[in-house]
Amino acid sequence: MDSLPTELLRYVFAYSDAASVRALRRVSRTLAEVGYDFVLGPNFRALPWRNDIDRLHNIALHERLRGKITSVALCMGELSPYDARHASMAHHFLMDPESRAQLLQSAWKEYSEIEKQRQVVGALHLKTDDLREACSALPNLREFVVNFTDCPFDNEVLEKVFHEPNCRKLEYPEVYQNLDAIILALHGIQLSSFKIDRFPLEMFGKNPHRRHWFSHAQSFNSLSTLHLTLDPSKLQGPSAAFRSVNGLGGFLRLAINVSNLKIAFHPYARGSIKSKFALSFRECLDGTTFGRLSSLILEGMSCDEDDLKDFLARHGKTLTHLRLGGRGLAMPWEASNGGIHLYEGTFRSLLAGLRHRLPKLERLHLEGVLECEHRDLPSHEAYNFYPLTNEDWEDIPQPVWVRPGRRLINCSPFEQFVKTGGPYPGDTLIQQSL
Repeated sequence: MDSLPTELLRYVFAYSDAASVRALRRVSRTLAEVGYDFVLGPNFRALPWRNDIDRLHNIALHERLRGKITSVALCMGELSPYDARHASMAHHFLMDPESRAQLLQSAWKEYSEIEKQRQVVGALHLKTDDLREACSALPNLREFVVNFTDCPFDNEVLEKVFHEPNCRKLEYPEVYQNLDAIILALHGIQLSSFKIDRFPLEMFGKNPHRRHWFSHAQSFNSLSTLHLTLDPSKLQGPSAAFRSVNGLGGFLRLAINVSNLKIAFHPYARGSIKSKFALSFRECLDGTTFGRLSSLILEGMSCDEDDLKDFLARHGKTLTHLRLGGRGLAMPWEASNGGIHLYEGTFRSLLAGLRHRLPKLERLHLEGVLECEHRDLPSHEAYNFYPLTNEDWEDIPQPVWVRPGRRLINCSPFEQFVKTGGPYPGDTLIQQSL
């Protein structure tokens, strides 16, 4: 095999899994040398119960491996044991009691072992220096993802309960420190993509967290993609909300060259997961225009129609893809609930206005509950949209939770209305009482 041309050897390695790559590299020095480039993939995923930060640090200090990493994802999700145990019982209620007990006992034993490992590894912020040194030493690092919603377990029982939002927990004081450590580690790094799923919104309103993030995200003007999924659950009072929204706007303006932007609100407080966060684009962004913005996702917010329309119209020269609403915090078996609420105005007026103000719009997607605050008037509108595509605009199959009794609709007629005109499709739909 050593006599084969290098190009063929690389072809063999390219179609080998990780175990096969390791086995092939042990065969000879030639294969070991050729296989070096296949030891690591470009995407590094760190879990909180493994020594992945140490591993990333070692890779970053390795002369030949450091250039391989282009993307780092920190998966920091945690289960709420009390809620998750009850949910796992419900999921397997119809099983034979003996089989159920054996299955759940095995799953929760594995969880216990993972938690012990998590305690041994320690919190992320205790390794701030290693993370900072690692990120600075990765010359091709372009994408960074922080999420608390990606399941960190390879166990069917644990994975199923983790997908229920109420079974996840967030230890806020520790999360604040961890997120501060992450933005410090990214200081000065020219990223092209930065995504956070479940950022505590109050951090943008609290000093010193607010100053810390502004100070260390100054290089974010290099970003082309910025996705922020915000958790407003811990905001206390209008003044805290105002200051946090003001801070959010300041942070967004640091990414002034962004072309792909997502702003979503997921309220994790019990009893509030279907609520919408009141957002004024005037207060948040004060007339800011993102000159390169081509793709925009807005989810889980309550807006004034004119305010939202003005914000979108400012980007009419560049905006080609627009998504209003999303999955939200719906349970796996529930319809999407991360829509848009209008406390002033109507969707008829909003969508009609967009037809003239977004001349370059190629795709419009609506998902979740879209409702305006006219419940006792003929102008009241309420729709519940199921998704047709994912956020990468790839077609997806119709979700299993779409059933006739739920009176769900898709957004195709509304998309065509915005793009080509014609009669407003809402006139032909029975208004839903949600």
